[in-house]
Amino acid sequence: MNITLTFFLLLFSINCFAADLAAHVTSVKGQAWVHKMDEPRRPLQAGDTVYEAETVSTGKKSSLKLLFLDGSKFDLGEATTLEISHYQYQTPNHPDSFSSRIFKGTFRFVTGLIANDNPRAMDVNLPVATIGIRGTHVVGETNSTTAKVILLKPEKSVQTSVEVFNQFGSVTIDKVGYGTEIPDEFSPPSPVRRMQLRTIDNLIRSIQRSQRIRIPRPR
Repeated sequence: MNITLTFFLLLFSINCFAADLAAHVTSVKGQAWVHKMDEPRRPLQAGDTVYEAETVSTGKKSSLKLLFLDGSKFDLGEATTLEISHYQYQTPNHPDSFSSRIFKGTFRFVTGLIANDNPRAMDVNLPVATIGIRGTHVVGETNSTTAKVILLKPEKSVQTSVEVFNQFGSVTIDKVGYGTEIPDEFSPPSPVRRMQLRTIDNLIRSIQRSQRIRIPRPR
């Protein structure tokens, strides 16, 4: 009786743990770690898995690439911290949803099936703003008081845009190469404008990558 009960409890705990799987690490350059709440951090390498409610971070002169189960992709530059706040994909009795938080650093992301099927089901939170998704390709940087968000050319030929908002205001970016900045924690996102190529290049170069990123050129 006790053996049977123990077996089913173990099986249940394994299934619950597996259900929390969010992403696979596809590339690490330098040093990267993951931890959950107050648990000690553990080093990451290519092939490792990352779970819902875990926080991923990179060291100096380091970068990391994550591929999520729904096809979403996140690239993190050096000294960047990303929390997978909530992730549900093809989980029985739960709608698909994806919420993350980037505390600091440089980042690039390409949305997957969750945002493609329901844009409102995904958001990326920064210390001073939230990025609402409509199926897109974004690069940016943030710290505790400022942020910059730029729309890049989508990997597929689809209409794309993002909404960047906080308690002080919101803007919608729907042109490739355009972006917004939040200068401090008490200001709304700046009016959308074409970003300098140097700014975009610097952000992209700060994210070590193995795949090609399409940099928008002036028309």
